[in-house]
Amino acid sequence: MGLFGRGEQDSGTGGYEDNAALPGVGGYQPADASATPWSSAGMPEAGGYTDDPAGTGTGTGTAPRAEPKRIRPAGRPPSRLKGRPSRALWILVALMALGVALTNFFGAGRHHAASPGPVTPSRGPLTYQPEPRVVVPAVVAGWSSVASRGGVLAYDVPPTWTPEPGTVHGWDGTATSPGITLTTSASTGRGYCGSDSSHGGAGLTTEDLGDAEAAARKAVGDLIGSAYAAGAKVTYAPAQDATVHLETSTQPARVVLADVTQGGADACTQKHVTVGAIALAAPAQSVVLVAYTDDTTSRADLLRLLQSYRGVPAADRSTTTPPPTTR
Repeated sequence: MGLFGRGEQDSGTGGYEDNAALPGVGGYQPADASATPWSSAGMPEAGGYTDDPAGTGTGTGTAPRAEPKRIRPAGRPPSRLKGRPSRALWILVALMALGVALTNFFGAGRHHAASPGPVTPSRGPLTYQPEPRVVVPAVVAGWSSVASRGGVLAYDVPPTWTPEPGTVHGWDGTATSPGITLTTSASTGRGYCGSDSSHGGAGLTTEDLGDAEAAARKAVGDLIGSAYAAGAKVTYAPAQDATVHLETSTQPARVVLADVTQGGADACTQKHVTVGAIALAAPAQSVVLVAYTDDTTSRADLLRLLQSYRGVPAADRSTTTPPPTTR
Protein backbone atom coordinates (compact mmCIF):
# COMPACT_ATOMS: atom_id res chain seq x y z
CA MET A 1 0.00 0.00 0.00
CA GLY A 2 1.50 3.40 -1.05
CA LEU A 3 1.55 6.64 0.90
CA PHE A 4 0.17 9.62 -1.08
CA GLY A 5 0.59 13.31 -0.53
CA ARG A 6 1.10 16.64 -2.25
CA GLY A 7 4.59 17.91 -3.09
CA GLU A 8 5.84 21.28 -1.84
CA GLN A 9 5.49 24.20 -4.33
CA ASP A 10 6.78 27.79 -4.43
CA SER A 11 4.52 30.30 -2.69
CA GLY A 12 4.87 32.93 -5.42
CA THR A 13 5.78 35.67 -2.93
CA GLY A 14 9.29 36.30 -4.20
CA GLY A 15 11.10 33.94 -1.86
CA TYR A 16 8.92 34.56 1.21
CA GLU A 17 6.35 32.36 2.87
CA ASP A 18 3.39 33.57 4.94
CA ASN A 19 3.55 31.67 8.21
CA ALA A 20 0.94 33.63 10.12
CA ALA A 21 -1.27 30.55 10.29
CA LEU A 22 1.40 28.48 12.02
CA PRO A 23 1.03 28.39 15.80
CA GLY A 24 3.63 30.55 17.55
CA VAL A 25 4.94 32.10 14.29
CA GLY A 26 3.92 35.51 13.01
CA GLY A 27 4.82 37.83 10.14
CA TYR A 28 7.08 36.80 7.31
CA GLN A 29 10.38 35.00 7.18
CA PRO A 30 12.74 34.44 4.28
CA ALA A 31 12.48 31.06 2.56
CA ASP A 32 16.26 31.02 2.11
CA ALA A 33 18.43 30.90 5.22
CA SER A 34 21.12 33.09 3.57
CA ALA A 35 18.67 35.94 2.97
CA THR A 36 18.56 37.03 6.60
CA PRO A 37 21.67 37.31 8.72
CA TRP A 38 21.12 36.81 12.46
CA SER A 39 22.40 39.30 15.02
CA SER A 40 24.27 38.36 18.16
CA ALA A 41 21.05 38.92 20.13
CA GLY A 42 19.28 36.17 18.17
CA MET A 43 16.91 38.56 16.26
CA PRO A 44 16.89 39.28 12.51
CA GLU A 45 18.42 42.49 11.30
CA ALA A 46 16.21 45.24 9.92
CA GLY A 47 17.37 44.63 6.40
CA GLY A 48 15.36 41.39 6.30
CA TYR A 49 11.92 43.01 6.77
CA THR A 50 9.67 45.41 4.91
CA ASP A 51 7.84 48.41 6.43
CA ASP A 52 4.97 47.99 3.97
CA PRO A 53 2.48 45.90 5.95
CA ALA A 54 -0.30 46.68 3.47
CA GLY A 55 1.67 45.16 0.64
CA THR A 56 1.53 48.36 -1.49
CA GLY A 57 5.15 48.23 -2.55
CA THR A 58 5.90 51.75 -1.16
CA GLY A 59 7.94 50.78 1.83
CA THR A 60 11.38 52.25 2.45
CA GLY A 61 12.97 48.97 3.47
CA THR A 62 14.54 50.65 6.54
CA ALA A 63 11.98 50.08 9.34
CA PRO A 64 11.20 46.59 10.68
CA ARG A 65 7.60 45.36 10.64
CA ALA A 66 6.05 44.84 14.05
CA GLU A 67 5.54 41.21 14.92
CA PRO A 68 4.75 39.19 18.04
CA LYS A 69 7.75 38.57 20.22
CA ARG A 70 8.96 35.01 20.34
CA ILE A 71 10.84 33.73 23.34
CA ARG A 72 13.74 31.47 22.42
CA PRO A 73 16.41 29.83 24.60
CA ALA A 74 19.47 32.01 25.07
CA GLY A 75 22.35 31.25 22.79
CA ARG A 76 20.21 29.03 20.51
CA PRO A 77 19.42 30.56 17.12
CA PRO A 78 15.77 30.26 16.08
CA SER A 79 14.98 27.71 13.39
CA ARG A 80 14.39 29.14 9.97
CA LEU A 81 11.67 28.06 7.57
CA LYS A 82 13.07 27.14 4.21
CA GLY A 83 11.49 26.85 0.83
CA ARG A 84 12.11 23.04 0.90
CA PRO A 85 11.74 20.62 3.82
CA SER A 86 14.91 19.81 5.71
CA ARG A 87 16.58 16.40 5.58
CA ALA A 88 15.31 15.67 9.10
CA LEU A 89 11.72 16.39 8.05
CA TRP A 90 12.00 14.02 5.09
CA ILE A 91 13.40 11.32 7.39
CA LEU A 92 10.48 11.86 9.78
CA VAL A 93 7.94 11.60 6.95
CA ALA A 94 9.61 8.43 5.68
CA LEU A 95 9.51 6.86 9.14
CA MET A 96 5.82 7.77 9.50
CA ALA A 97 5.07 6.23 6.11
CA LEU A 98 6.92 3.06 7.07
CA GLY A 99 4.99 2.86 10.33
CA VAL A 100 1.65 3.20 8.55
CA ALA A 101 2.64 0.58 5.98
CA LEU A 102 3.69 -1.89 8.69
CA THR A 103 0.48 -1.26 10.64
CA ASN A 104 -1.64 -1.95 7.57
CA PHE A 105 0.39 -5.06 6.73
CA PHE A 106 0.30 -6.71 10.15
CA GLY A 107 -3.15 -5.48 11.10
CA ALA A 108 -4.87 -6.26 7.82
CA GLY A 109 -6.15 -9.64 8.99
CA ARG A 110 -7.62 -8.28 12.21
CA HIS A 111 -9.13 -5.30 10.48
CA HIS A 112 -10.62 -7.49 7.81
CA ALA A 113 -12.09 -9.86 10.37
CA ALA A 114 -13.56 -7.02 12.40
CA SER A 115 -15.01 -5.16 9.46
CA PRO A 116 -18.58 -6.04 8.62
CA GLY A 117 -19.08 -7.84 5.34
CA PRO A 118 -20.94 -6.41 2.42
CA VAL A 119 -24.58 -5.81 3.05
CA THR A 120 -26.64 -8.33 1.14
CA PRO A 121 -30.04 -7.06 0.15
CA SER A 122 -32.84 -9.05 1.71
CA ARG A 123 -34.63 -11.36 -0.66
CA GLY A 124 -38.07 -12.83 -0.63
CA PRO A 125 -38.89 -16.50 -0.14
CA LEU A 126 -37.68 -18.93 -2.79
CA THR A 127 -39.98 -21.44 -4.42
CA TYR A 128 -38.54 -24.88 -5.18
CA GLN A 129 -40.21 -27.16 -7.68
CA PRO A 130 -39.21 -30.83 -7.16
CA GLU A 131 -38.60 -32.96 -10.23
CA PRO A 132 -41.26 -35.44 -11.32
CA ARG A 133 -40.78 -38.89 -9.84
CA VAL A 134 -42.01 -42.39 -10.46
CA VAL A 135 -44.36 -43.89 -7.88
CA VAL A 136 -45.55 -47.46 -7.56
CA PRO A 137 -48.23 -49.07 -5.42
CA ALA A 138 -47.27 -50.81 -2.17
CA VAL A 139 -47.79 -54.56 -1.92
CA VAL A 140 -48.00 -54.61 1.89
CA ALA A 141 -51.34 -53.22 3.07
CA GLY A 142 -51.01 -49.92 4.98
CA TRP A 143 -47.33 -49.52 4.15
CA SER A 144 -45.63 -47.03 1.80
CA SER A 145 -43.58 -47.93 -1.25
CA VAL A 146 -40.05 -46.72 -1.94
CA ALA A 147 -39.21 -46.86 -5.66
CA SER A 148 -35.89 -46.53 -7.45
CA ARG A 149 -35.40 -43.61 -9.83
CA GLY A 150 -37.02 -45.27 -12.82
CA GLY A 151 -39.43 -47.32 -10.73
CA VAL A 152 -37.86 -50.61 -11.84
CA LEU A 153 -37.19 -51.77 -8.24
CA ALA A 154 -39.14 -51.06 -5.07
CA TYR A 155 -39.74 -52.13 -1.48
CA ASP A 156 -42.27 -51.17 1.19
CA VAL A 157 -41.81 -49.65 4.66
CA PRO A 158 -44.03 -49.56 7.78
CA PRO A 159 -46.21 -46.52 8.57
CA THR A 160 -43.64 -45.21 11.10
CA TRP A 161 -40.98 -45.06 8.38
CA THR A 162 -40.40 -42.23 5.90
CA PRO A 163 -39.67 -42.97 2.21
CA GLU A 164 -36.64 -40.95 1.00
CA PRO A 165 -36.10 -42.31 -2.53
CA GLY A 166 -33.85 -39.41 -3.55
CA THR A 167 -31.54 -39.75 -0.54
CA VAL A 168 -28.15 -41.45 -0.53
CA HIS A 169 -26.74 -42.38 2.88
CA GLY A 170 -24.14 -44.69 4.38
CA TRP A 171 -20.90 -44.89 6.36
CA ASP A 172 -17.23 -44.43 5.58
CA GLY A 173 -14.83 -47.32 5.78
CA THR A 174 -13.08 -48.39 8.98
CA ALA A 175 -10.26 -50.75 9.85
CA THR A 176 -12.69 -53.69 9.65
CA SER A 177 -15.07 -52.54 6.90
CA PRO A 178 -14.87 -50.83 3.50
CA GLY A 179 -17.99 -48.84 4.37
CA ILE A 180 -21.31 -48.92 2.57
CA THR A 181 -23.43 -46.60 0.44
CA LEU A 182 -27.22 -46.97 0.24
CA THR A 183 -29.50 -45.39 -2.36
CA THR A 184 -33.32 -45.32 -2.71
CA SER A 185 -33.43 -44.78 1.03
CA ALA A 186 -35.99 -44.82 3.83
CA SER A 187 -35.60 -44.01 7.52
CA THR A 188 -37.37 -44.11 10.85
CA GLY A 189 -36.94 -41.93 13.94
CA ARG A 190 -34.56 -39.51 12.26
CA GLY A 191 -33.05 -37.01 14.71
CA TYR A 192 -34.16 -38.84 17.86
CA CYS A 193 -30.74 -38.26 19.44
CA GLY A 194 -29.10 -35.56 17.34
CA SER A 195 -29.41 -34.46 13.74
CA ASP A 196 -27.49 -37.45 12.33
CA SER A 197 -29.25 -40.13 14.35
CA SER A 198 -32.11 -42.44 13.40
CA HIS A 199 -33.75 -45.54 14.81
CA GLY A 200 -33.28 -47.33 11.53
CA GLY A 201 -33.04 -47.13 7.77
CA ALA A 202 -32.90 -49.01 4.50
CA GLY A 203 -31.54 -48.71 0.97
CA LEU A 204 -30.11 -50.43 -2.08
CA THR A 205 -26.46 -51.26 -2.70
CA THR A 206 -24.45 -53.50 -5.02
CA GLU A 207 -21.99 -56.27 -4.21
CA ASP A 208 -19.53 -57.75 -6.71
CA LEU A 209 -20.60 -61.29 -5.85
CA GLY A 210 -22.81 -63.59 -7.89
CA ASP A 211 -23.83 -65.81 -4.97
CA ALA A 212 -26.98 -64.45 -3.30
CA GLU A 213 -26.16 -65.49 0.26
CA ALA A 214 -22.55 -64.32 0.03
CA ALA A 215 -23.67 -60.93 -1.34
CA ALA A 216 -26.30 -60.47 1.40
CA ARG A 217 -23.87 -61.49 4.17
CA LYS A 218 -21.17 -59.13 2.89
CA ALA A 219 -23.60 -56.19 2.80
CA VAL A 220 -24.71 -56.92 6.39
CA GLY A 221 -21.09 -57.19 7.55
CA ASP A 222 -20.06 -53.96 5.78
CA LEU A 223 -22.84 -52.01 7.49
CA ILE A 224 -22.18 -53.47 10.94
CA GLY A 225 -18.42 -52.91 10.67
CA SER A 226 -18.81 -49.24 9.71
CA ALA A 227 -21.93 -48.17 11.63
CA TYR A 228 -21.48 -49.76 15.06
CA ALA A 229 -18.81 -50.00 17.73
CA ALA A 230 -15.86 -52.26 17.04
CA GLY A 231 -16.49 -54.20 20.23
CA ALA A 232 -20.16 -54.90 19.48
CA LYS A 233 -21.32 -58.50 19.68
CA VAL A 234 -22.65 -59.78 16.33
CA THR A 235 -24.75 -62.93 15.99
CA TYR A 236 -25.81 -64.18 12.55
CA ALA A 237 -29.00 -66.16 12.13
CA PRO A 238 -29.16 -68.96 9.56
CA ALA A 239 -29.80 -67.65 6.06
CA GLN A 240 -33.37 -67.93 4.75
CA ASP A 241 -34.75 -68.66 1.31
CA ALA A 242 -36.89 -66.04 -0.36
CA THR A 243 -38.24 -65.12 -3.79
CA VAL A 244 -38.17 -61.83 -5.64
CA HIS A 245 -40.85 -61.06 -8.20
CA LEU A 246 -39.43 -59.33 -11.23
CA GLU A 247 -41.37 -57.84 -14.14
CA THR A 248 -41.83 -61.11 -15.98
CA SER A 249 -40.44 -63.77 -13.65
CA THR A 250 -39.75 -64.87 -10.10
CA GLN A 251 -36.15 -65.34 -8.96
CA PRO A 252 -34.74 -67.16 -5.90
CA ALA A 253 -33.08 -65.00 -3.25
CA ARG A 254 -31.43 -65.31 0.15
CA VAL A 255 -32.05 -63.32 3.31
CA VAL A 256 -29.36 -62.83 5.97
CA LEU A 257 -30.17 -61.41 9.43
CA ALA A 258 -27.78 -60.49 12.27
CA ASP A 259 -28.25 -59.20 15.81
CA VAL A 260 -25.90 -56.50 17.09
CA THR A 261 -25.53 -55.93 20.84
CA GLN A 262 -23.66 -52.87 22.12
CA GLY A 263 -22.65 -51.89 25.63
CA GLY A 264 -21.94 -48.47 27.10
CA ALA A 265 -23.78 -45.99 29.30
CA ASP A 266 -24.43 -43.41 26.58
CA ALA A 267 -28.17 -42.80 26.32
CA CYS A 268 -27.88 -42.49 22.54
CA THR A 269 -26.22 -45.88 22.09
CA GLN A 270 -28.59 -48.41 20.58
CA LYS A 271 -28.23 -51.44 22.81
CA HIS A 272 -29.73 -53.87 20.30
CA VAL A 273 -29.99 -53.59 16.51
CA THR A 274 -31.20 -56.00 13.85
CA VAL A 275 -29.49 -55.77 10.46
CA GLY A 276 -30.69 -57.69 7.41
CA ALA A 277 -30.22 -57.97 3.67
CA ILE A 278 -31.82 -59.74 0.72
CA ALA A 279 -29.99 -60.49 -2.53
CA LEU A 280 -30.67 -62.18 -5.84
CA ALA A 281 -28.28 -64.60 -7.48
CA ALA A 282 -26.57 -62.91 -10.42
CA PRO A 283 -23.78 -63.74 -12.88
CA ALA A 284 -21.33 -61.21 -11.42
CA GLN A 285 -22.97 -58.41 -9.40
CA SER A 286 -25.96 -58.44 -7.07
CA VAL A 287 -28.31 -55.56 -6.22
CA VAL A 288 -28.94 -55.92 -2.49
CA LEU A 289 -31.63 -54.39 -0.26
CA VAL A 290 -30.23 -53.68 3.24
CA ALA A 291 -32.25 -52.66 6.31
CA TYR A 292 -31.36 -52.00 9.96
CA THR A 293 -33.37 -50.96 13.02
CA ASP A 294 -33.34 -50.88 16.77
CA ASP A 295 -36.19 -52.35 18.79
CA THR A 296 -38.61 -49.56 17.78
CA THR A 297 -39.36 -51.72 14.70
CA SER A 298 -39.96 -55.41 15.28
CA ARG A 299 -37.84 -58.14 13.76
CA ALA A 300 -40.93 -59.47 11.98
CA ASP A 301 -41.57 -56.08 10.32
CA LEU A 302 -37.92 -55.83 9.28
CA LEU A 303 -38.25 -59.24 7.62
CA ARG A 304 -41.47 -58.19 5.85
CA LEU A 305 -39.67 -55.06 4.61
CA LEU A 306 -36.93 -57.19 3.06
CA GLN A 307 -39.39 -59.68 1.55
CA SER A 308 -41.30 -56.82 -0.17
CA TYR A 309 -38.28 -56.22 -2.42
CA ARG A 310 -39.42 -56.62 -6.03
CA GLY A 311 -39.26 -55.57 -9.63
CA VAL A 312 -42.15 -53.39 -10.79
CA PRO A 313 -43.97 -53.96 -14.12
CA ALA A 314 -44.14 -50.91 -16.36
CA ALA A 315 -47.95 -50.97 -16.12
CA ASP A 316 -47.74 -50.36 -12.36
CA ARG A 317 -45.48 -47.29 -12.63
CA SER A 318 -46.82 -43.77 -12.79
CA THR A 319 -45.21 -40.35 -12.77
CA THR A 320 -46.19 -37.62 -10.37
CA THR A 321 -44.96 -34.09 -9.81
CA PRO A 322 -44.69 -33.10 -6.15
CA PRO A 323 -46.14 -29.69 -5.25
CA PRO A 324 -43.71 -26.76 -5.03
CA THR A 325 -42.33 -25.76 -1.67
CA THR A 326 -41.49 -22.25 -0.49
CA ARG A 327 -38.42 -21.62 1.64
